[in-house]
Amino acid sequence: MCLSGGNRMHIQNPTAQEDLLDFYDRTAAERVGRRIREIRMAVGLSQTELGEKIGLSADRVRKYENGARKPKSDLIKKIADVLGVEPIAFVDPVTVNTVGDMYAFFEMEKLFGLKVKREGGKLSLTFGDGFTGSMNDFLDKWEKELSTYKEELSSATSDEEKSQATQRYNMWKWTFPKCIYHKINLESKEQKKARLEEQIKQLSQELSDLNNDGN
Repeated sequence: MCLSGGNRMHIQNPTAQEDLLDFYDRTAAERVGRRIREIRMAVGLSQTELGEKIGLSADRVRKYENGARKPKSDLIKKIADVLGVEPIAFVDPVTVNTVGDMYAFFEMEKLFGLKVKREGGKLSLTFGDGFTGSMNDFLDKWEKELSTYKEELSSATSDEEKSQATQRYNMWKWTFPKCIYHKINLESKEQKKARLEEQIKQLSQELSDLNNDGN
């Protein structure tokens, strides 16, 4: 059975003060419940009918769909079997294999208008209309950062410089989005030391030039 994408899901964002990991934990049950409700309705079952097939009351099904409770893996598998879908259709995509990647793409199709296109024999993924402003903004920043990284690799004259460029780029990814909002320092200790030593060298040269001019 293939279910259509339908309307885009409500995009959840954390508060400005909330840690992203805490946000994911807090909203996990709600995301699972929303997917259960969407697929149940697409299949044409009521909460009562689904409950009867999995041995639960309609009220318990309602609590799962509202995010008041989060179903365990065994129950998710049972619900998936009744609705004729894969269990991973209900949980957050985990991108450790191609199947998990596909479910991540399906989620982005719903949230951000992701589209797959074939051009010149090659497949590409693109994002859609005005609903995707923040996503396109993030992608723009990523493209610029990636371009900078490639330029640094291209101009590097040693393996050490290439390693430093890779470390800086990785730190940008590992601290996202703080690296954008707070412009945090992504230098390693070695990079900072090398930069300061270069500044000291330049200042020493300027001081030496000034002393020579005074003689």
